[in-house]
Amino acid sequence: MSPRLASFKALIYAHCGLVLEGVAEDRLYKILQHNAKRSGCIDLNAYERLIRTDAEQFDILVCQLTVNETYFFRELEQLELLTTVLIPQVLAQKSAGQPVRILSAGCSSGEEPYSLVMLLERIYGERTAELFQIDAGDLDQNVLSKARAGVYSQFSFRGVDPAVRLRYFQPQKQGYKLAEHIRSQVSFYQLNLLAPQFPAELSDYDIIFFRNVSIYFDLETRALIQRRFYELMNAQSILFLGSSETLGNDLGVFELVEHTGQYFFIKGEAYRPKHNNTGTGLTLTETGQSTSDLVLQLDQQALSTVNADDTADVVAPPTEPSQRTDSVDDRRLVALERIQQLVSAGELRRAMRLLESFPVPVTEDYAACLLKSWLLLNQQAFDEAASLLGYALVAQPWSVDAMLMQGLLCKWQQKTEDACQWFRKVIYICPECWPAHYYLADTRRAEEQFEAAVRSYQAVIRILATAAEVNHGLTWIPAPLAASDAVFLSRRQIQQLTADLHTTQVDD
Repeated sequence: MSPRLASFKALIYAHCGLVLEGVAEDRLYKILQHNAKRSGCIDLNAYERLIRTDAEQFDILVCQLTVNETYFFRELEQLELLTTVLIPQVLAQKSAGQPVRILSAGCSSGEEPYSLVMLLERIYGERTAELFQIDAGDLDQNVLSKARAGVYSQFSFRGVDPAVRLRYFQPQKQGYKLAEHIRSQVSFYQLNLLAPQFPAELSDYDIIFFRNVSIYFDLETRALIQRRFYELMNAQSILFLGSSETLGNDLGVFELVEHTGQYFFIKGEAYRPKHNNTGTGLTLTETGQSTSDLVLQLDQQALSTVNADDTADVVAPPTEPSQRTDSVDDRRLVALERIQQLVSAGELRRAMRLLESFPVPVTEDYAACLLKSWLLLNQQAFDEAASLLGYALVAQPWSVDAMLMQGLLCKWQQKTEDACQWFRKVIYICPECWPAHYYLADTRRAEEQFEAAVRSYQAVIRILATAAEVNHGLTWIPAPLAASDAVFLSRRQIQQLTADLHTTQVDD
């Protein structure tokens, strides 16, 4: 890294905490070159002097550095948990006339807070605006402008039932405009999480969403942001992070808890889940549907459509054998893509319900076998998972996905040596498969084989340090963690294990 780039990175980090490494560093360099030329600066030295004296130019630069990739109803399982299980508990804590206050921090172009309003309206109807006050903030003024306008392209509607889009959006030339009664229920603010002061209106929150944002910050900044959130929240409150980020952000500021496979953080004790809670957590809408059933409609649509655009044709029941084969294959491919999306988003219950309607026997489809095995593993249905993995390994004996899951199956059944053998097989076939190194390290750590565990954690860091996006070899099942969280956790484990090794050596 050149000294010139280091200076810009330090300036950006001090301003808003963004950590720019790997691909993000390359992107920074290209943006700097482009902005310098556009601003009439002769070189990067001149451009740095410009942004140090011109706050507007500096804001333009910062807004170009994050990836504002989101969509409606993202990580739906979390939203369902909030709206059907936690919100009734929060409402019970509120005094009469006191609304539930929710903040979407790092809201990007607004899909997250608007999704909350739509789901809450399905349950609480016209009382939604009275019962809830929803704020949203982002560093980027450009995406905030888009959020306030409420006009979205097809890209924002992945996972959205066409009936929901029809109810809440009006087609426009440039996309789809959100209904005014939904837009009016979200207030947007420019929000720099490291600013000395937040806007005065942002306080006394019962719930904060900070999902899929922490990847931009280092450990020290994450802890600082969590402490800022802690100050903004009521004595009894809830913090949601993205499903793949949560475990890597247990920094001691909030208490990490789990409910039906979903993890979140709490302040206080009011929302700590009861371990014997076996309820379904489903709440009926005014139409008699549960929110889970409502958003599942798109999944069922996916089984009967081939295209993703507005003019997708519904595949009619075929009358000829050749037509039947083509139709089933089309439906199979569409269903597989949708199921994989749900698995990657952590929406496991919906993925399993789609597999129950799969157009061919699961045992005759390698990918469906893998996906259902993954879901069964997460439900600890080990015997069923093992049976399906057997089919998958017969179909493709060198499948990285199947062998990694075999290792996990053995690990979770306390067959640690068998687990380690499977993880080593994966590493032999695909040395860059950092999830195999990570699981191997975790298994060795549990067995108190500290030196071996350290070596495997070091392998994870080494692999992920080479590039922001590494081909981990997995085709159908998701990686266990975001890459940034894997590096963070590996470093923390190495630190702890090294201390344990030192203590053991002193005792000896």
